[in-house]
Amino acid sequence: MADAGSEKPESNIQVEQELRQKNDEWVRALVSRDGETLNRIMADDCVFTHPLEGDDKAQFVSDVETGALQVEYMNRDRVDVRIYGSTAVLSCRDDCKWLYGGREISGIYRTLHVYAKREQGWQLVAVQSCPVTHP
Repeated sequence: MADAGSEKPESNIQVEQELRQKNDEWVRALVSRDGETLNRIMADDCVFTHPLEGDDKAQFVSDVETGALQVEYMNRDRVDVRIYGSTAVLSCRDDCKWLYGGREISGIYRTLHVYAKREQGWQLVAVQSCPVTHP
């Protein structure tokens, strides 16, 4: 029997729930231009790769806050979470329309969010978004 004072490792179900919640928070923060929440969820060394170019966290959050990146809508579904020890990968499908640097990014995208367990808890360390092309 475990000692009442000892900590049990988080179950994968608890971690998955936490990561799904962070995913939902991240999407809401992106759409509402909430830089404070994005800064909390994203690690300082987070990188964001998308069809037009890539950004580091500081540039991405700045672009969101200033309106250089605007999200008209973003609907995320088919969310799958895989946990590999202190790393987790969240994959999903996004139907979205963004305006970024005067260019439109719209359509269906497959997106990966990579999280790492750090002293501060689970943090987003990488995002990659690729357009889904139909034959």
